[in-house]
Amino acid sequence: MRALFKPIWVPAVLLVLLLLFVWKPELATLAAGIALFMMGMHHLEDGFRAFTGGALEHWLSKSTNRLWKSLLFGITSTAIVQSSSLVTLLSIAFLSAGMISLLAGIGIVFGANLGTTTGAWLIALVGLKVDLALVAMPMLVFGVMLGRRTESLWKGMGQVLLGIGLLFLGIDLMKEGFSGFDDMLALDSLHVTGFKGVLIYTLVGLVATVLMQSSHAAMMITLAALAAGQLAYGNALAMAIGANLGTTITAVIGAIGSNNAGRRLAAAHILFNLVTALVALMVLNTLAQTVDWLSALFGIDEQAYTLKLALFHTLFNVLGLVIMLPLVPLMVRLLMRWLPDSKPVGSPEAVSVALSEQPRMRAQYLNDSALLHADTALKVLDQELRHLAALSRQVIAAGVYLPAGDLNDLSREGLHRLVQRPVAMDGREDADALYERHVKGVYSDIIDFISRMDLSLLPEQQQSLMDMSAAARELVEAVKATKHLQSNLRRQIDSTQPAIHDAYDLLREQCGMALIDLGRLLDLESDSEARAKLFQIYLDDEKLFSEHFQHELQMRLRNREIDGWQASSLLNDLHYLLRIRQHLYSAHEALHHPSGDVALEPAIERIEPTLTLP
Repeated sequence: MRALFKPIWVPAVLLVLLLLFVWKPELATLAAGIALFMMGMHHLEDGFRAFTGGALEHWLSKSTNRLWKSLLFGITSTAIVQSSSLVTLLSIAFLSAGMISLLAGIGIVFGANLGTTTGAWLIALVGLKVDLALVAMPMLVFGVMLGRRTESLWKGMGQVLLGIGLLFLGIDLMKEGFSGFDDMLALDSLHVTGFKGVLIYTLVGLVATVLMQSSHAAMMITLAALAAGQLAYGNALAMAIGANLGTTITAVIGAIGSNNAGRRLAAAHILFNLVTALVALMVLNTLAQTVDWLSALFGIDEQAYTLKLALFHTLFNVLGLVIMLPLVPLMVRLLMRWLPDSKPVGSPEAVSVALSEQPRMRAQYLNDSALLHADTALKVLDQELRHLAALSRQVIAAGVYLPAGDLNDLSREGLHRLVQRPVAMDGREDADALYERHVKGVYSDIIDFISRMDLSLLPEQQQSLMDMSAAARELVEAVKATKHLQSNLRRQIDSTQPAIHDAYDLLREQCGMALIDLGRLLDLESDSEARAKLFQIYLDDEKLFSEHFQHELQMRLRNREIDGWQASSLLNDLHYLLRIRQHLYSAHEALHHPSGDVALEPAIERIEPTLTLP
């Protein structure tokens, strides 16, 4: 029981709130309105995530391939979901997963700042004049009914309706709560004039947004207090600036669990909001006068402060766009310089350093921000598996005493000549140690990431996740088979018996050929026909080699070049080599046949050693 109330301030805060609610029921009504509003935003966010499906990446590429498109995308998406925080976090996740460019991400978050003003207009025009509770009731009923369906589309629609209903109900309760305070808690009595008052109420708006993690909620409180006469118009303008600046905390939180790509976008978001807020504070009087002039021009009553606040909120965000949009190309260059992409340690480029001397490897692409959305989670998981595949190929190469980094540059003739050379002692790395150092950590990070994917997946996404999980296991099994092969190879690599030495050279060469073939898959990513042909050649080579090796072994055994004990050891090592090839094939076939492709069906039966000893 004590564990439920750690830290100790939790029950203390709950007790104080309870006493305040008993003392002033209107305060409980206001707090309930804020809670319902935030709960509504949560359901709204969950609902809209269900509509994207697996086509999100294609949709994003079409909608954000120009700066103006990404700007419009940010405005529209924020106006629909009524959460600039969600759009910002998703943009960071999309960018960290490589689904959009930095330029597109900047356009989206800039547009989100303008799109967030639609909520203020909606409440100012309708929400404070209409009984939203009556509108919310049927939405809540339909939302609960549809939300219980198992189909993702209906469930998502139910979440959206439930979210909108809770938003409306929360706004209605906030209005009621503020109207009940009368003069007891009039924020107007705390009116501070001059620039000091502007700074104080800017800070109030910023803190409110940070605490509630929602500039929309902060603006709703500001509008409700302004409509109830609890807040002066001038102070409300400062609170709007503070609320806009407070959304940067969302970007900071998103950047903490992201990679450098996501951090660049978070920095751009912070820079935009900071510059916009500073400029708005410096020209606040001019902006207020412009709002008065535009209000008169559009026929807005001089005392319609809620509408004027919504107009002000839009005006200073437009001002921010006017200032910052011309600077976007420069911003992209500076951010790329300040936060460059880091190349994975142990990449094929690092051929000059032995694998055993490279830093211990962990996941390079997995990040917490990607867990926000199923598509981004699957995207970074695919990137990490390709990273694990590259690492596994390097460890396997080193395990059979081949160069770990430059096999892809070798022809088959070059590989044959390489295998014939004596293996230097400093080139004999321990496969077991390499597995612990470079594979096990990445694999454990992948397992942990999958376990934290608490997301609703469509059937095709579930299948993709199963394929990726299987591919990870196959890669690990391939490396483990290499450890078994190396145990005999270590003893026999310097054998003075030509038949033994030649046999292990053949095994090493065949393993190297498999690694070269699979390393070429990245160059064939867009050519499914060439990819299928490569896989078929890979399978055919496996069959031919197995038959050839067993035939050679049979001949040497009959000629008494090797004895039965040695032949059985070589058969075991052939078995381990075939396991390496088959596990690698299964893993790469899954990784390079994404959902929608027709997977290659093996045209031959898997070959196992069948030699009968005399």
